[in-house]
Amino acid sequence: MCRTMRYISLSTVAAAALLLAACATAPEATDTGPPPETVIAQAIAETNPYQAEDSLTELLARSSLTNAQRAEALYHRGSLRRQGADDRRGAVEDFEAMLALAPEHPLAANAKAELEYARKDVAAIEASMNRFLTLAQWFDGTWVLGDHELAVERYKKSGLAPTPEQVKTLREAGYICQTGASESPLEKFAGERDDLDGMDWCAEELTS
Repeated sequence: MCRTMRYISLSTVAAAALLLAACATAPEATDTGPPPETVIAQAIAETNPYQAEDSLTELLARSSLTNAQRAEALYHRGSLRRQGADDRRGAVEDFEAMLALAPEHPLAANAKAELEYARKDVAAIEASMNRFLTLAQWFDGTWVLGDHELAVERYKKSGLAPTPEQVKTLREAGYICQTGASESPLEKFAGERDDLDGMDWCAEELTS
């Protein structure tokens, strides 16, 4: 009986070892989608900075990126956030992550320079927020820092209409949409404005 038990035990161990070996040599699952280099090139060429940022965020969610690919994607998203995509805090995070991941990357020097600009922007904007502000001024500061949802929600609750420049930004970012209606709820407290014709806050599912 002892010999039988020992035989079973050895067989079980051998089977387990074979299974582990098979798992170790099995090919890793790869993420689907265009090559990272293609996604990055398309993001750089994209005229809408918010859409470009979204595409890079999707790319960075891939687990199959090499360190060099991830570093390049982080750099370009950080650069977008520092400029057209209006997320200075996010830019700081991206540049810091990129430099920690690949300090010798060819774009590291650029990242260091942009990181300093982004940090100065954040400090200046945060300081400017510590004074009395109109809703439009508060929105501008909050938006550029990267708290887009918070900035939009405050405008929605107020019932007031964003400024013409803010409407343009919010349309690009997908928060204000063309409804096709002849009148706009946004004109309730703003009076008639050409930039608000047929405009309203986008449905929740479009901005989520």
